Amino acid sequence: MDTKKLMATFAILIIALGIAGFAYAHWSEYLWLEGKVTTGKLCMEWSLEYEVWPGNTKVIQDGQGNIIYWNVSDVGHRFVDKDDDGCYEGLVVWVKNAYPSLWIRGVLDVHNCGTIPARLADYDVTIEGEPEDWWEKGIELKTELSGNPEQIDPCDSLCLNFYIHFTQDAPENAWLKLYIDLTFVNWNAPA
Repeated sequence: MDTKKLMATFAILIIALGIAGFAYAHWSEYLWLEGKVTTGKLCMEWSLEYEVWPGNTKVIQDGQGNIIYWNVSDVGHRFVDKDDDGCYEGLVVWVKNAYPSLWIRGVLDVHNCGTIPARLADYDVTIEGEPEDWWEKGIELKTELSGNPEQIDPCDSLCLNFYIHFTQDAPENAWLKLYIDLTFVNWNAPA
């Protein structure tokens, strides 16, 4: 056999074994990860229950024997959903035709309808009226907070029990507007 042919055969054999060795020695492993992250929802809404003190309500019987509970004052409310998300973030309450010795009591409930705990971060109260400052002596307001304003868990509430009394010093033909802004954040937000 010719030396050149032998060398060529040997070279081809070395190359073939090198390729085969590379193919067998080249290991691989494929790993993959799929992740999905969803965030919670911070959602607070109002509810309100109130009654005019029974001593201020007259019981009347109509001509057909039906009992009617009647009060001169008109006390009412409506909820407002400004962002159309199904939660009432606004509450409008009115008392019309109030008179001295009128008592109203109730519970203002702020409910966590979201999926994460909330914290009451700030509140602001603004009062307007005419005659100016008559509410300082014409209205007595007592409030009692129940619940933890630092952490309101989902489905829990922060309740404010209130008692409103129009005193004998309440002026005639007066008006009052009370604005309360409550700001809630997630419970672990920096103060």
